[in-house]
Amino acid sequence: MKSHHNRPPETWFGAGVAFIAFLLTGAVPALVYGGYMGLMTANVLFGHPADPQLVTRLMAGGGMALGFIATLFLYLVVGAALGTGVGALVRGVTRAPEEKEAAKPHRVSH
Repeated sequence: MKSHHNRPPETWFGAGVAFIAFLLTGAVPALVYGGYMGLMTANVLFGHPADPQLVTRLMAGGGMALGFIATLFLYLVVGAALGTGVGALVRGVTRAPEEKEAAKPHRVSH
C-alpha cells in the first residue's frame, strides 16, 4: 500500500487548486444550504416553526458544518482526480521517445 507521501505532485496541485476554488465559490453556499438543511430538519422534528432553542441552533450549526465539509470533500476529490488525470495525460504526451520505447512491452520469441 502506498503512503500518501508517494502520490504524484499533480494530485496535490489539483487538490490545492480545488481548495482555492472551494474557498472562492463554494464555501458560502455550502454554509447557507447546510444551515437551511439543519433548520428544515429541526422543523420536522420539533414542529414548524421551530423555537430558537439550543437544540435547534445546534442542528442548524451542525447542518452548516456538514454542508461545508461535504462540499469541501467533493471539491478536493474532484480536483485531485482532475489533477492526476491531466498530469498523466501531460506526462504521456511529453515523454521522450526513448522512454516510450522502454515502456513498450517486449515480446519473448520461442
